[in-house]
Amino acid sequence: MEKNLYNLLLRSFDAPLKDEERRQLDRALDASGDLREMRKEIVTLRDGLQATRQSSLKPFFAERVMERLRAPEQSLADYFVSVFRNVAIGATVLVVVCSVYNITHANAFTLESVLGIHQPTLEQVLALEAPFE
Repeated sequence: MEKNLYNLLLRSFDAPLKDEERRQLDRALDASGDLREMRKEIVTLRDGLQATRQSSLKPFFAERVMERLRAPEQSLADYFVSVFRNVAIGATVLVVVCSVYNITHANAFTLESVLGIHQPTLEQVLALEAPFE
């Protein structure tokens, strides 16, 4: 089957053809059983799609999709800010929970008991090698 005839067949479903194109398509349909079979398959497929389209999509689906496409894109910086905000809230909750746990299970209320880390002594700090020598 010629690609030109196939394109004419597809266009005939969506837009009116010129008189010459209509006659050419009619002659090809009369002459070719393959083209007639292809037309039947396309009609069956289009009818099936029309029957399912209404029941599967919510009202105003096309308008909502077009509105989302027209909406300005969120910049990368805005995306990071929104992600950071969520992470910061989660991290704050985690620090508060850990601090409360450490305070309730410690004998004294010190920075070490709140944060759960041991403060190094002066000798330990001086024993470390200087990193930039």
